[in-house]
Amino acid sequence: MRLRDTLIIILCFAFGLGLLFGASTRLDTIHTAREQMGLVSNTALENAPPSLAFATVAMGAFRGLVVDILWMRADKLKEEGQFFDAKQLADWITTLQPRFAAVWDFQAWNMAYNISVAMPASQWQERWRWVKNGYELLRDKGIEQNPKSILLYRSLAWIFQHKMGSITDDCHKHYKRELALSMRPLLSPNTNEHFADLIAAPQDISEMLADEETAKFISQLQETDPVFEDKRKLVANYIALRIFPSRFAPQSHEVINRFRGSETLENFDIFAKSYALRNEWKLDPAYMQKLNGLYGPINNSDPNDRSPLNWEHPVTHAIYWANLGLEKASKPGEYVVDEKNTDRIVFHSLQTLYQKGKIFIYPVPDREPSLFLRPDLTMFDSCEMLWKQKWDKYKALDRSNPKGISTGYRNLLKSAVALFYQAGHVEKAGQIYLKARRLFPDRKEFDDPMIVFIKKSIADDLKSITISEATELIMMSLHEGYFRFAVHDDDEAAGREKWAKQVYDIYQAQYLDEGVLRIDIPRYSMLKYLAFISFLNDEYYPENLRKNLLGRVKVEQPDLFEKLMKEEQFFTERSEKAADRQEGASFK
Repeated sequence: MRLRDTLIIILCFAFGLGLLFGASTRLDTIHTAREQMGLVSNTALENAPPSLAFATVAMGAFRGLVVDILWMRADKLKEEGQFFDAKQLADWITTLQPRFAAVWDFQAWNMAYNISVAMPASQWQERWRWVKNGYELLRDKGIEQNPKSILLYRSLAWIFQHKMGSITDDCHKHYKRELALSMRPLLSPNTNEHFADLIAAPQDISEMLADEETAKFISQLQETDPVFEDKRKLVANYIALRIFPSRFAPQSHEVINRFRGSETLENFDIFAKSYALRNEWKLDPAYMQKLNGLYGPINNSDPNDRSPLNWEHPVTHAIYWANLGLEKASKPGEYVVDEKNTDRIVFHSLQTLYQKGKIFIYPVPDREPSLFLRPDLTMFDSCEMLWKQKWDKYKALDRSNPKGISTGYRNLLKSAVALFYQAGHVEKAGQIYLKARRLFPDRKEFDDPMIVFIKKSIADDLKSITISEATELIMMSLHEGYFRFAVHDDDEAAGREKWAKQVYDIYQAQYLDEGVLRIDIPRYSMLKYLAFISFLNDEYYPENLRKNLLGRVKVEQPDLFEKLMKEEQFFTERSEKAADRQEGASFK
């Protein structure tokens, strides 16, 4: 090789080294910029085996390969039913690749569905803990790392709608009760005015403590119990004091009493509730109020006036996260399956609020409070309007008739006609029926007048049932009416009784042959008595609730009580005669 060529090679090599050295001096600046832009995800693993910790650091750009191996191993463990081991691996994967949305989804599903049901139903507290772990992981970490992933919003909403809001888990009532009892003190009273106060409340404790009277109030609390000295837990401990005063020193409650009725205490109450919603539940009061305005119950006298949603119900939380996901991560004008499934969560959750949106919680001595769910007819209009909007949306996107949504919408209208009619809201049932006829003109079932449609529906249902099943159907409606009366839901109580009487009359008419009753169904007054006794002896309901019914009937409906007592006397006499006949026959 000639000397000239050798010199050129040496110079090029030296120049290359110089460029590498120059680039290396920029690494710190580039790395700092990447960290500031959130492009770095090289957090060291905690509690990982040394071999894994070393591999993740040493492999640098090959971290993705480590993640792939861990992911395959975690999936295999899940298939083998080793959920706890799979959870540990998923923890490491989320640390290595926090922007891998699928692993957050896997992790949350594993905790809320797999690990939770590995606990026996008798240990509902443990199940509830794992369900909470699942939704908190997505809500507090997964979505924070992946704010544009509609998959994570949908998965979070699904846990609230399906795991907690439906009945597939044996412990679903425990989940609903615990959520309701947690939300109740934060959103009482559940009015638009209260939401306006929550929105306007300061977001930082320092701003509250800047007020002299508030600082004085907190100082007095801190003197009674050191738990109030930690600012990070001050709000949580204050709320706990207001709900469970017996858990704290009596002096703490005395401070509350000294400030009771003052503007200072009222303002701190509002701040504490707003702070807990924002920081513990990750719920923005302003966005909650936006959803109240979109989907809340509509005032019959003023269609523009909406009341707040029932935030004690898990499906309302499903609406919050699904709707937020649609706003932040949807692709307008495109047909996206994940987006359609997220849309489904919103309108199915509204349907649940309409069908089972009222929550009644009654205390039971020496046990957890009992929870009961009943329809909330005030939610129908919001539910129906959204179904119609989504039907129109996917007709345009699919360029066809989306059968799943259209069939669900038609069934919603059909069931609503019957539900409003049996609740005594005949005019509203008629309006819904006319809409069904207009929207589905090709459906022969809507050709008849509404009353004929209702009676045909009842008659069709009754054709295939026995006399005992018909009796049970009537008594169930009366039984429900007594429950509604016991909890002071009087309009619904009257509607249930009216419906039971119509079913009775239709069933009787079906089996009248030339004026002779061929089927021996008990008298309606006797059925009312039997349903009344059935409710009073139904241990599914708390004893004080059943006593409340008896007291209300005695005081407020003495005529009904007298008729019931006459039926009791008649029933007792018949039972005694039947017993006498049976006894006489046994001695023959």
